[in-house]
Formats: sequence, structure tokens, C-alpha cells
Amino acid sequence: MVRARFQPDAATAQVPATPGTRPTTWSLSTVRQFLSTRAVLEPLSVWALTRLLMIALTYTGVILFGNALHDPQHPSFLHALLPAWANAKSHGWDTQWYTDIARRGYDWTKSVGTSPTAFFPLYPLLIRLGVIVTHRSYLGVALAISNLCFLGALTFLWRLACWEFDAEVAGRTILYISIFPTALFFFAGYTESLFLLLSVAAFYYMRRRAWLLAGVVGAQASATRVTRIHLLVPFLYEYSRYSNFSWRKVEPRGLVGLATVPTGLLAFMLYLRATVGDAFAFGHFQAAWQKVFTLRLWAGPLESLRQILVVQPWASFFEVHNVINLTALVLFLGTTILAARRLPAAYSLYLVAFWCVTLTSPAIANGYPVPLISMSRYVVTLFPVFMAWGLLGTKHTWHDLYLVVATAFLAVFTVQFLIGGWII
Repeated sequence: MVRARFQPDAATAQVPATPGTRPTTWSLSTVRQFLSTRAVLEPLSVWALTRLLMIALTYTGVILFGNALHDPQHPSFLHALLPAWANAKSHGWDTQWYTDIARRGYDWTKSVGTSPTAFFPLYPLLIRLGVIVTHRSYLGVALAISNLCFLGALTFLWRLACWEFDAEVAGRTILYISIFPTALFFFAGYTESLFLLLSVAAFYYMRRRAWLLAGVVGAQASATRVTRIHLLVPFLYEYSRYSNFSWRKVEPRGLVGLATVPTGLLAFMLYLRATVGDAFAFGHFQAAWQKVFTLRLWAGPLESLRQILVVQPWASFFEVHNVINLTALVLFLGTTILAARRLPAAYSLYLVAFWCVTLTSPAIANGYPVPLISMSRYVVTLFPVFMAWGLLGTKHTWHDLYLVVATAFLAVFTVQFLIGGWII
């Protein structure tokens, strides 16, 4: 892998001040010049076009699948477009959990034994703050936060990919992640957008050796989902590499940044200890979703394969879900091997840490029929994989095939989600 030297945009490059002159200020013309750079326009364009696509799918999906040809009334569905993203027919899925936490906090449970403590606090906290500031609905604020975070994530990802390679690879990277079949969760009231933003930003600052900023962003990531604690692995490697793997060259700011990463998780654990009396409640209540802890990383994939070939009827509901999740696993795990050859080592360590954390908690308790539940959603935030695909995008066959297949499945999955169906 040959690393391209990052060339800052003219509008963002700093002009050194000379004696007797004032430093450059942000005038209106400077702001316009900055906003017209490729680093701003390309992520903004991809974000805007894919948001329009999601709005179009919402409009057509809700109306066409919510009405019947011979319905004598044909009512307006305008009032149903936004609530469709709350999945009222399916009890809201995770969106309902996050908005309920924003309203009520964590000291409550559901009759079926599930608990809000399984969901991390940063996203519902932002929803709560947004409602207080804007006086809008919890769902509307949740969707706004997700989409704004996704814009920020694309901007950081473009700059990171450009830093590692070039602008062409960066453009393909943000396009590919935006149209991946489960990219609908970057629009929905889920943590994926916030998760992606904080993960990419942590890497962006880490690779630029801004250790304290990387640590602060990493701490927020660890307060978004437990799996982001594995940011410690690439952080430790990058800082060790920066220090030439010598304790004598270790600097305090790097150690402080590294130690800051898990503080988001630790703060949540202290909060749970104070409110529900169990600092590890986020892990204990995973059993309600049939998840177990195991060091047999192959247990989930093998059980998924068994469900497909032996247990589930051919062309059945659970069979197709297992096929989707197992395909996502194979595709992203295979690309992890490719990334080891094409990307810097920190990205490979990040991916390996993700697989070690994720595959230790398959849903295999009580014969649950979908052992790799939500795998197709979890992998959509693995931005190093999309960077590797961005490198492959120079091959027109791969590029065109990806655009057609990914967009088609994105449309199918989005409509299925909007009408209350289970797709993950």
C-alpha cells in the first residue's frame, strides 16, 4: 500500500503569519471558498442525493404498500410519512427504545424481560437535549440527529480516505457506504450515524497524531455502543508506532488520550450502578435477546449455516434472514483480509478487534433461529471495508455491479422497514 500525501484544500490551508501582519481571518469570501472545495461539496452532494432517495422511498413505499387498489376512499398518507420511521407496526424496534430512554431514563423494564440498559446513553441524551432546545417531537429530533451526524461522518470519511489515498478513492468510499443495503439506518432513529461519525473522527485525529482529540472523540464513541471500546487497539498501536515502540519516547498527552477512550463506557457503568444497582447491566440484559458469551468465534456463523441447510424450511422467513446476515459476514470478513494488504495496519487491527468483540456474542440461546442477528446492520459502520472497496472501484465492473446491486437492495430493505417488516 502506497500512502498518498494529503494535499489540503486551498481554503483550509493555513497561511503562516509574518511579523507585522494580522493572521488570516474568516471573511465571507473565505467561507464561500471553503464551502466550494471538493472536501465539502462531494460529501454534501452524496448526503443530499441519498437523503432525497430515502425521502422518495418513504413517499412511495408508505403510500403504495399502505393502500389497496380497490379502496373506495384512497385517503391521504401525508400524516403517516414521518411516523413510518418509528415502525409503529413493529413496536418501534430500536428507535422506540432510544426515544423512550430520552423520555424516561433507564430505571424501568418491559414485561418481557428486556431492559433499556442494553442501549448506550449518548444518542438518547442528544435526543433529549434536542427536544429541550427545539420543542419538537422525539422522533423528529432523533431523525435529525441521525442525518446530521451522517453528514459529519461523510465529511470526516472523505478527508480520511483522501489523506490515506486520494480524492477519487475518497469519493467512491463515501458513495459506497451511503448506498449499502443497510444504509437506511443512517436515516433512521438508530445510533449508526453517530457511531460512524465518532469512529471515523477518532481515526482522523489519531492518524494526524492529535492524541487528545482522538481520545475525547473515542470516549464519546464508547458511550454510544460497547463495541467501540475496541478503538483502544488501533489507538495503542498508532501511539506505540509514533513513539517508535519505545517507552523512553512516550509523551503524557498520548497516554492521556489513550486513557480517555474508555471513560464514556466507565461513566455509563457508574450511572447504571447508581440507578439500577448493576454496573454491568448493559451486558447482563443481552440474554433477553438470546445472546450468550462464547470464545468460540465460529459458533454464530456455523449455527447460521446449520439453520439455513438443516433447520429452516427452504425459502422461509428465517432462512432468508440467515442468508442476509451470513452473506454480510462473509463479504466483510473477506474484505478484512484484503484490507490487511491494502490499508495501514491500524485499520486492520480495528477490524480484527471488531470481529473478536462481535462474534463472541451470537444469539444462540434457546435455539434462536437467527444466530447472527443484526450483523448486516453492524457491518455498515465498518468504514475501513468501504475504503478498501473504494480502492477496488477503479475496476469499472466492480463499481457498476456494486451501484446496481447495493441500490436495489437498499430500496427493498428500506420499504420493508417502513412497512414494519423485520430486515436485520
